[in-house]
Amino acid sequence: MANMSTATGRMYLERDFYEKHKELVDKWIKFYQESNHIGEWYGLTYLATEDKTKDELIIEFEGMGRWSWENTLEWIFASKDFESQFNPYKAKLAEKLYEESQEVFMEYVDYEPGCEFLVEKEVTLKVEKYDNKYETSMAIETDIEIGYNDYNKIMNEVEEGYRLDNKEEVKALQVVLKDFYKENEEMITEKNYREFKKDVLVYIKQDRELNGGICLFRLEDPGMFLEDMEDSLKIA
Repeated sequence: MANMSTATGRMYLERDFYEKHKELVDKWIKFYQESNHIGEWYGLTYLATEDKTKDELIIEFEGMGRWSWENTLEWIFASKDFESQFNPYKAKLAEKLYEESQEVFMEYVDYEPGCEFLVEKEVTLKVEKYDNKYETSMAIETDIEIGYNDYNKIMNEVEEGYRLDNKEEVKALQVVLKDFYKENEEMITEKNYREFKKDVLVYIKQDRELNGGICLFRLEDPGMFLEDMEDSLKIA
């Protein structure tokens, strides 16, 4: 089985197209709100209307990628589908997009911890037809590789955690560290909480993998966290 990536972002449809096919588009969106796709297979897992401007319908989305979201986009408006729950409105929507030569603009952040990548992309999707079957073609407009570190994971909301350049998050981190110290004091090299907190903050600031932020999952394994910190700071 391929690694799964998680993608979040927005899709943009022309407002005129939406108004012309409002019932169809609304049903297509609503399907992903009523059906639980998460954790089952690749493809869209959630859609919701975020805004309607004079020119566009803005749709927020979540999805699961097969290795990456880019590799999954060809199925978004295709006749075939590897989503576990086939959207009954997608085929008709693909037909209308094709007949009216409508393009769908999409911007998203894609995160895959297994292969350690975090990217931001903008793509334009277009429905093509071959042998009476619909396929989704894609043109990449923007492709930005985001530095793979804890700060950027938190900043892009793909992981929960704390950033040192945010005062409120630092306060919250200190509360967590106090509890961590009390629960794991026997394992900790530093003789008191103040020394421990100082070392943790230096570790978060200086370590390349953290880069000024720390994801919550690192604190869930105390032994591994302390070992990584000691290796990074060379604490004897």
